Amino acid sequence: MTPRRVALVVIALAIAVPPVAAHVPSDPGNNDSPRFAVTVTDAAKSWSYYDEIEDGRAQYYRVTVDAGERLVVSAFTPRSDEFTPSLVVMAPGLEGRDAPAGVTVPDGMGTIVVEGERPASPGYEPFAPSANYETAAFERSTDERTTYLVALYEPEVRNGAAGVAIGYRESFTPTEYATVPFSLVENRLWEGQSPALAVGPFALALVAGAGLFRRQVESRPWTVATVLVAAGGLLLLATGVNTLVQTGVVLAATGPTAGALVTAVYVAVPATCGAWALRVAARTPRTIAARTRVGLAVAGLAALVTWAGFLVGPALLVAVAVAPDRLLAWQPSAERVVP
Repeated sequence: MTPRRVALVVIALAIAVPPVAAHVPSDPGNNDSPRFAVTVTDAAKSWSYYDEIEDGRAQYYRVTVDAGERLVVSAFTPRSDEFTPSLVVMAPGLEGRDAPAGVTVPDGMGTIVVEGERPASPGYEPFAPSANYETAAFERSTDERTTYLVALYEPEVRNGAAGVAIGYRESFTPTEYATVPFSLVENRLWEGQSPALAVGPFALALVAGAGLFRRQVESRPWTVATVLVAAGGLLLLATGVNTLVQTGVVLAATGPTAGALVTAVYVAVPATCGAWALRVAARTPRTIAARTRVGLAVAGLAALVTWAGFLVGPALLVAVAVAPDRLLAWQPSAERVVP
């Protein structure tokens, strides 16, 4: 496949990704009292907090909603048993005064209790992918700036992994975007996956791919470009394999769903870009043609959109695309060293 065709394929796939409910993943830390409530900095921005209910203690979040905006909050869990995370929404001016056992209501605040219900099956999150049961949801418009306190609790005082999603507008800062791949690994561990399942397919694909690449280039000289492009390609390809395995695990819980077509893009883009990059690495001459540089840049940017290769893989491909030939053609040793 020529660089031009690769560019067309990956651009088409990247454009094909529809808007996805991609929350900013976050670890709430210690937030088991109103005093230590997590402060949500932007009520409209979409956040996911991966929390834990322990010893029946509620977890707290503080959200300030500007006039004319909405408070949108929901509770979810990866557990398939009777564990049912629920919500208590508190604010000045609310008429309710009841609160479940274990939930602290500060003075001057009223309450709205949103007791959770277990859905028949989990929902499918395409971009991760993941399967979670949304057990409670609440939405309220405000006419004036209001600070809400939201408590996450379990009515039967059960313990387990429970999450809170807040907001409705998808956006990421550069730092948040860069840390998403690492957060996804943490989220899979939070869901109860073993480390072997969470990152094992990635590691196996990386090792197996490196071994196959070594055989392919065993009799050829290598350069800095060979190492960098091969490393980037392997990281991208391993991401595609890992996402494919995770998709299979999640679909086994949710059953077939149209959302899997979105996830297919997150498999196809890094797999296509990674495989092509390895091909380029295997035959890279001392001077890289301009059209190959364009292909590497496009592949790197397309992979960046799908959070592939922990963002290191895309960065390596883009770096090679813009680096001077005198650097890329350098051979550190007269003896060939396999990347």
